[in-house]
Amino acid sequence: MGPMTLLYNAGTIDVSTEGLFPPDIRTALCTDRGYVIVVSGEPGTGKSLFAQEIVREFPNSCAILTDKEGWGEIRTGPSPAFDAWKERHVVVDYWRPVTWSGSHRASFLQKINELVAAEPRLRDFDTIVVDSWTGLVEPIDSARRTEILQSLVQTAREEKKKLVLIADTSMPGGDLSRLNHVADAILRLEKVRTDGRMYRQLVIEKLRSMPIAQDTFVFTLDRGFFTYVPWYVHQYPPIMIEREPLGDPSPDRMSTGNRSFDTLTRGGFAKGTLSIIEVDNLGAPYLETIYLPFLSNHLQLGRPAIVLLPEGWSPERFTSGLSQFVDREIVEKQVVFFGRQALGKKGNVRSIDDDPWKTLQEIRYEASQLERRFGMDVTELFALDTLENKYGAAHVQELMAEVTAALPDTKRVTLTILGRQQAIKSTSLCHAIQLRVQEIGGVLTVCGANPRTNFFAIRPLLSGGFLDFDLLPIV
Repeated sequence: MGPMTLLYNAGTIDVSTEGLFPPDIRTALCTDRGYVIVVSGEPGTGKSLFAQEIVREFPNSCAILTDKEGWGEIRTGPSPAFDAWKERHVVVDYWRPVTWSGSHRASFLQKINELVAAEPRLRDFDTIVVDSWTGLVEPIDSARRTEILQSLVQTAREEKKKLVLIADTSMPGGDLSRLNHVADAILRLEKVRTDGRMYRQLVIEKLRSMPIAQDTFVFTLDRGFFTYVPWYVHQYPPIMIEREPLGDPSPDRMSTGNRSFDTLTRGGFAKGTLSIIEVDNLGAPYLETIYLPFLSNHLQLGRPAIVLLPEGWSPERFTSGLSQFVDREIVEKQVVFFGRQALGKKGNVRSIDDDPWKTLQEIRYEASQLERRFGMDVTELFALDTLENKYGAAHVQELMAEVTAALPDTKRVTLTILGRQQAIKSTSLCHAIQLRVQEIGGVLTVCGANPRTNFFAIRPLLSGGFLDFDLLPIV
């Protein structure tokens, strides 16, 4: 068997849900010079959890809090980063007396303690996180705010401190503009809503003196941690290990070949019904993420299948991915391929006819032959772009209506692949389950249209030695 791995980006990055920073931002926080970072966003975008992650990751850091409730109970995880937490944070009282002396000769620590006016006083740290700058300077008049900001920024750079200022985008426009003007880095956290669903992204607007390899990151606040999701790269595991196939979750459901997808679909694909997988395009990452776990598990259980190939895919191309996990002889024995480019000398390859109804008749004939030979219901995987390009959308809708109407009398699962740019829409097909696989900010995601779910990032699991993954909620 050939090599195969699913990764999020080059290398082997362990994407945990206990916090992870984008590499460019980590580089900025690890620089050996003074650096001022402004993090802004609307309420509820995850600014405080971003700030918490800095304090978790960098032991020589502290937090100045203007809203204790915003941090809640500190989640330490497996890291000792929150050792001596009481000495590493201070809560600022809004009604404190601010006696800013304006002395430019004072040290950064002296200026911070003077501005905070709280006991116990902070000791010296390399990284200081202010959550939030909006709340810290709110009781101070506008003219003095500018003076205080300029003085702190200048001293932080002189003493090579990392100063992270959390700000609400609702703060007065002049104040936010001044923050952005003096900042070395400007980060913006956003909640993006689409089709009644939400995902989160971090945008790097500015990163002074540093290259920006990627300026937009998808992130999640799952389990109360800020965790960015790296770009997705589709590869195969380097070492293959045979695993036991997953049985059907129930008599009326067929396993998707992946436990996370079984949960997402509430028990797998429903037998005797049509299921739709809607994809952005017909590239390998989209198709193989679905069909490789499903069909490899299906074939390992000794079940037959009919595959109507996507446009431009040959039986050899399709089999090359599948044979990473199932012996090629099993594929040739248990699968019959149909397609416009279904050319080859193998006995399990058929071309589709110019007449759509004759094609359907041939598919049904091959399905009945497979069922008779193996004594099991056949599973059908249809790429609808091939049918649409051959016969047109109207004929395909009629064809699929005929297929769907006959399914309840069987235990078959018919799985259709539908490109989002096709003329045929899911609303014109009678289906029980619909999933959407799409890219968001370089991250391969899946969401349920029926049953309805929010977005999940597809997170590969590398240690098993076979094509497997779990789903990371983007919340």
